[in-house]
Parts: sequence; structure tokens; C-alpha cells
Amino acid sequence: MKHRLFALIVIAMCAVVESRGQVRDVSLSAGALIPMHDGVESGVTIGVNYGQFFRNGLGFRAGVQWTPSVANVDHSVGMPLHFAWRMGPRSTSERLSSGIAGAYMALSSDNGYRSDDHSVAGSVLGAFLMNLFSGMELFAGVTPGYVSGASSSVSKASWGDSWQYWEETWTEKASGFSFMLDAGMCLNYSIWRFDVKVKPAFHCLLTDNYLYHSAKGEIYTDMVTESVKPLRWFFSLEGGLAYRF
Repeated sequence: MKHRLFALIVIAMCAVVESRGQVRDVSLSAGALIPMHDGVESGVTIGVNYGQFFRNGLGFRAGVQWTPSVANVDHSVGMPLHFAWRMGPRSTSERLSSGIAGAYMALSSDNGYRSDDHSVAGSVLGAFLMNLFSGMELFAGVTPGYVSGASSSVSKASWGDSWQYWEETWTEKASGFSFMLDAGMCLNYSIWRFDVKVKPAFHCLLTDNYLYHSAKGEIYTDMVTESVKPLRWFFSLEGGLAYRF
């Protein structure tokens, strides 16, 4: 009886989502996953997700993310589950007006301090393009997943002046199951039923999947000091294409 009641509740929730949904899309994305620690390898990340947004702009996203290699550990898969808020779309004329205003503000804020015409032109063009985006999203959520690759076999060694000391670093995979907190934003440039996406985000890894080892020693002594630090913070920057239906 309880299982039937739970199934009815799930069906009812799906019906509500279907009836009240305003924007739905499926998107493909690719980008860089960057550990926020010096000397640690960044990686490429590829994903696909589905998004559903209601009339008040609130909604959710769910999908699958694959990272071939990061921090010298291969093959991690995650399932992002995010709550999101999406601003309403803007018309072409509104976006052009906003772009022109942004470019004018960037030109006015220069005040003649920069003598490089290329940097001024770049700032003006950047401000114009940034204001052309429509339907900006803010999101936060979690990404449970699994790291299936082996521990790093690659180490980086360096030698000090006159070869008096050495330093070596490597990454160890401590556990397979991963759990990450996510927060970020997504800029959308709409063309008919397609959205071109630019998505920067920050991530906090709560599980000890990547342990960064650093060992230092002196050449003429047996003294060796080693430190171990879990990699917690990551930054990602992705671009993608979505189809709205």
C-alpha cells in the first residue's frame, strides 16, 4: 500500500511539473575542470542535462557529467542535481540596447587612463557581448558520482640549487564514491529554439577522492618531510548548446 501511495505521489508531481512548466531544454556541454591548487592537473569535462523551469523562473536541472582525467586520476562520472532560477527572456531590441549601453559604460569608465587602443576595444567589445545574453540562470545543488580510475602513477620531481634538496608531488585516489556541492551561473544567448551557454561554477568536494602528496628531502641526509592534503575546491568553465521545447 505504501509503495502504491508513493508511486501515485510521484506521478502527481510529474503531472504538475508537466502542466506548469514554462521552459524545458536538453543541453550538451564541454569545458574545463580546474582544481584550485597550484601544480595539479586540470581536466576536460563533458555533460548532458535536462532542465525544467516554471512560470516564476524556478526550476531544476539533472544530468550526467564525465571527466576523462583530472588531478592525474582517470574516469570520474557524476550526476548533477541542481535547483535553479532563470530570468525571463529578453527581446532582440532589449538585448541590443543593453549591449550598446554596456559598451558605452565600458568606454566611459576608461577615462583615458589606458593608452593601448586594443585593450580599450577589447573591453568595449566584451561589455557589448556580455549584455547580449538572455535568460541568465543561477543554480546550486549537488553532484554525487564515482571515480573509477586508479591512483596517479605520474609524479613531478624538482631539484633545488646545487642539487641540495628535492621535491616530489603526486595524487592518490583515496575513495571511489564522490559527493560535491555546486554553485554557479549560466549565461544564455538565444537563437530561435537554441541557447548558446557559458557556465562558470565553483565546486566543493566533500569526499576524499583526490589526496595531493608533497614530499621534500635533502640529498645528503635521510631527512624527508611529507604532507598530504585532500583537494576540495574546483572551478569549472563550460560552454554548450541547448534545445528548448
